[in-house]
Amino acid sequence: MAAKYIHDERGAALITALIILTLLTLIGIAATNTSILETMISSSERSHTEAFYAAEAGIEHLRRNFKTLFVEKNASHFAAGIDPDWDFVLNGSQAGVGAATDITYEGGARWITGGDLGSVYLYNVTVWNNDDGGGATDDTDSVIFMRADARLPNGGTASVEISLFGGATGGTGLGGYGAQEGAGAGKNYNSNDTSAITDFSTQIN
Repeated sequence: MAAKYIHDERGAALITALIILTLLTLIGIAATNTSILETMISSSERSHTEAFYAAEAGIEHLRRNFKTLFVEKNASHFAAGIDPDWDFVLNGSQAGVGAATDITYEGGARWITGGDLGSVYLYNVTVWNNDDGGGATDDTDSVIFMRADARLPNGGTASVEISLFGGATGGTGLGGYGAQEGAGAGKNYNSNDTSAITDFSTQIN
């Protein structure tokens, strides 16, 4: 009878060992799944961040280009004390840029298509007018919208949208100072310029 009791005890130990092994296997599987999930989340977050920075680069790319164009296209407005506008951005007068057709993103003027950062991060930048009463191509309040959409090879995407205001000294004419610094007839600061200022891009930054 004692031998039978010892045999039963050995069987219980085997079952206990199997249960512990099963639990350890389940814990290992759970830990592996958690690790895989965290890796996927990390990869997704990295992809989103990279796409966001690419979209920001698209915004900065066009914003910097607009700085010079805005001054050039509004030179006559500044000289006459008229509020500047963004009509040149919207009306299709620039080579390679179609006119905006609506005051929505979908109807905006596409200024950059397939802009790239090392041929890996690509972005498109679109500009459209706000609802200022002027329609799709007539800016009446010096405010427009700009949006960059970026995409990555792994499928990551992001968009950045901003409003852009263009003006000079609160919308008034750049006047009230009759002499270019030190360039008056007597090389002073209170007489008229010896030569007319024609390059406004060097005067407005």
